Amino acid sequence: MGGNASSKDEMSQIFKTFDTDGSGMIDRVEIMAYMKTNYPKFPLQAVDLLIMLTDTNGNGQIERVEFPDFYKIVQACVATDMVLKNIIYTALSVAENCEFITKAKIIKGLKCFGVIVKPGELYKNKYSKDEFMNEVEKMFE
Repeated sequence: MGGNASSKDEMSQIFKTFDTDGSGMIDRVEIMAYMKTNYPKFPLQAVDLLIMLTDTNGNGQIERVEFPDFYKIVQACVATDMVLKNIIYTALSVAENCEFITKAKIIKGLKCFGVIVKPGELYKNKYSKDEFMNEVEKMFE
């Protein structure tokens, strides 16, 4: 289901396609199944990042109230070339709702992939897309 979901009814329908068990919450397994079916090139290791960015109450699941932000990030990510570092940047920047990403958000986001940022690796408080890509490229080498 592509495009922008603006109406509550449409968003509710999209939520139901994720929520296959009808629990009213979307867990990691449901998200991974949806992404694998609808976006087979999407790197599934990015699912934890999507959850981390939008799970505001920390229960590890996406609830209806969190879903619009979650889906906005999903749509932005699937519009990329599906390269992991581009998805990471897109998810973080959409979550921050700006062109620059804070150092704290980068560190938290990269932790989802087992990348631990060592002291001194990120020296600035905010990064542009090009700066971010250069720094992340080094960390994934």
